[in-house]
Amino acid sequence: MKLEQRHLFWILASVLLLIALWKPWQQSKNTSDLWTTNLREMKADLTFEGVSYTKNIGEKTQWVLKANVARLYEDKNIMDLERIKIKFSPTGGSHVIVIADSGIYRIDDDEMSLNGNVKIHFENGSTLFSESMHFSQKKKLIWTRDKVLIKGDALEMEGKGLEYDLQKGKLTVKRQTAVLPENGELEL
Repeated sequence: MKLEQRHLFWILASVLLLIALWKPWQQSKNTSDLWTTNLREMKADLTFEGVSYTKNIGEKTQWVLKANVARLYEDKNIMDLERIKIKFSPTGGSHVIVIADSGIYRIDDDEMSLNGNVKIHFENGSTLFSESMHFSQKKKLIWTRDKVLIKGDALEMEGKGLEYDLQKGKLTVKRQTAVLPENGELEL
């Protein structure tokens, strides 16, 4: 009987130790994926209003970001942004303007994820609408997997997903579902 109680004590002590070690590990895992973490639940190191941030490579301006509010999380090198406007300057000389409700900018990776009422205005007058958009400076690419609507040149194009190569100025709409003229009539 004494032997069984001793074994039971060690088993119980081991289980309590595993629970104590499991809880902090589990919490740190949840905050490490910052694309899905609600940053506003964390305390920002710095909060700015009316921010303008310019990304230059050499002497050439790649893009200029303006946001009504920016929260900087220095230990994660992330900016949480509200009411965003970005002016991209592709190689071809034309400009692309992106507007979104919110976004996250990963400073080290030079990547951005935009969410809510994303609109991309091209210099030729076309406008693209989506709920989310992602940007990578390293890849020189803007993309989404969400539904997109492009309006311009008296046509509307719908699809699901797209890629825009900033260096080449090339737009590819994935899984195109419809191309309609603005007036609803199609002449062949």
